[in-house]
Amino acid sequence: MRLQIKAPPAIIIWPAVLILLVGFGLWQLIPKPPSTITMTTGGERGLYYRFGVQLAQELAKERITLQVLPSAGSAENLKRLEDRSQNIDLALLQGGVGSPEQQPNIFALASVFDEQIWIFYRRQAFKEPPTQISQLRDKRISISMPGSGTRVLGLELLRLGGLNADGETSDVKLMDLDARDSLKSLASKTLDAALLVAGPQTPIIAEYLSSPELGLMSLVHADALALRMPYLKSTLLPRGAINLAQDLPRSDTKLLAATATLVIHEDIHPALITPILKASEDALKKMGLLQAEGDFPSAIGFSWPHDEDAKEYLKKGPSFLYRHLPFWGAVWADRAIRLVLPLLIIIVPLIRYLPALLKAGIEARLSNIYRQLRTLEKRCEADRSLAWEAELSEIEHRARELRVPKKYAVDVYTLRMHIDMARDHLSSSSR
Repeated sequence: MRLQIKAPPAIIIWPAVLILLVGFGLWQLIPKPPSTITMTTGGERGLYYRFGVQLAQELAKERITLQVLPSAGSAENLKRLEDRSQNIDLALLQGGVGSPEQQPNIFALASVFDEQIWIFYRRQAFKEPPTQISQLRDKRISISMPGSGTRVLGLELLRLGGLNADGETSDVKLMDLDARDSLKSLASKTLDAALLVAGPQTPIIAEYLSSPELGLMSLVHADALALRMPYLKSTLLPRGAINLAQDLPRSDTKLLAATATLVIHEDIHPALITPILKASEDALKKMGLLQAEGDFPSAIGFSWPHDEDAKEYLKKGPSFLYRHLPFWGAVWADRAIRLVLPLLIIIVPLIRYLPALLKAGIEARLSNIYRQLRTLEKRCEADRSLAWEAELSEIEHRARELRVPKKYAVDVYTLRMHIDMARDHLSSSSR
């Protein structure tokens, strides 16, 4: 019978099964990013919500669905992001809201735009145009609604201006009004001043500036306030910057500006960082904000710890995979790389020791047949009348059925030769 020269199945199959099982386990342990994420923004008329809507449109191009939720403002955004039962992935936070010490699980992706701090006042409520926070004493003012970042910022500005806004000893009368209701109250003379935080191209800012009964406070202490509140910056709004045709504002105005920061919870899938930042860049270009090209998104202007993937993106741009593949293609390629590297740790030693394992397996089976052959010979020597033919034929059949690589064929031929020699010996001994 012809010798079958093939690799022993167990030697090949079991390592392959092991590799497949490990690979499957690793594939399950490397989760793919979700295709739907949620962002909390701000009021539906504000810049935060507008940015969220534009960001959702850009992410949709990568087949990522962004659910945009309106909110009362940054303070509510922070609470939502911390509360994991609400499943919020992204939020916009105004400078000065929250702190890394109190919210250690929040990380910044980038600052995305500046929002100016506007203090509009009713001209008839002041003897002369106010230029300092302290001149709001005994006035009826609004600093937005409770739960908003504007409220937090406004209270701090009042404190630095020497005004107490708490309890019966309050130096001002706070009224809980949003920007639209504040404008109405100013017109009806039931409000004296309103503090807003908004981008210069927010439509309602033009409405405030267009009212002849209202003035815009130019803060003489803007630089000093920015020193005490490092999350703010002093900025000069040039005359006519809002509307050249209507000459709004009608003079250069010194303002403060707060940076809006795009933040995440640490639970977000890291693969989403690149498409979110890329979409942010594209969204800002289409929003037509009054800011220099390339200023945002930026790695400065926030106190939150900077996410490492975001930091790398802002410094070097997208990775090789994301530059040359669509998002989900890059995701699958990245997962494959993360899978292959651990498997190589298993496969390389297996390749190295597989010949030794193969040799040991073949030698073990040859030794087992030799052991049976020697046992039969010893039994025949002890009892010369023993019928040995059937048992020897079975041993010979096992030897012929051995499947080995060519390298070990000579060992099998040697075994079969020994079986033939044993047959001749037993035949002569039994005569």
